[in-house]
Amino acid sequence: MIDNGAYLLVKKGDPNQFTTRKYLTKDRCTIGRRGTSFQLDITFASPYISRLHAAFQKIGNDYKIIDLDSKHGTEVNGTPIYHSSHILRHGDQISLSKGVAELVFLREVNRLEDTGELPFTQPKSASLLPSLEIHLERREVRFDGARLHLTGKDMDLLKLLYQKANQAVSFEEIMLTVWPERMLHEGNVPDVGRVEVNALVYRLRKKLRHYGQQIKTIPRYGYRLDV
Repeated sequence: MIDNGAYLLVKKGDPNQFTTRKYLTKDRCTIGRRGTSFQLDITFASPYISRLHAAFQKIGNDYKIIDLDSKHGTEVNGTPIYHSSHILRHGDQISLSKGVAELVFLREVNRLEDTGELPFTQPKSASLLPSLEIHLERREVRFDGARLHLTGKDMDLLKLLYQKANQAVSFEEIMLTVWPERMLHEGNVPDVGRVEVNALVYRLRKKLRHYGQQIKTIPRYGYRLDV
């Protein structure tokens, strides 16, 4: 089984699948109409979806979507891909049969680069502070070995900032990574305001105690974690 953090969220077409992460765990995953003889990985009930509509093919560490000669076509970010393929990027919007079904392609940042234990560097002036360790694969943070309670959103944000340490991370990327289940039918950004992002950062800073000061605000852009 392949687990590179690539998954799909269904935005339209089947309410029973809304907000459920559908991980792409095989070299090739297929999508089509439910109730056919094909062994499909993702299915929809609409008769406008072709029996074998499209496929997601793993290429190295990436995925591409391939239209399988569907009757009503496949689009990525509004561009048709009839009889062709498209390399997918985080946040790409996929439409089947002129919007009968809609999905968004997402990646868990740097999933393949996770390690079992990542020590958080102490500030030079804080040699007597408790040590802080971030364990990405276990989704844990520990102070001197004791587990710190973080919510799922806390950990999603910390993981994103840590894996992009010393780089500015935009509000939009934070929204996509932390709140993918709130993706609107229109546009490429979830229904999350900057006030909500700022509130989550504030709570995370408090939970990280002194180390929270290393989450820096980038005015009018987003945040950066200095390590």
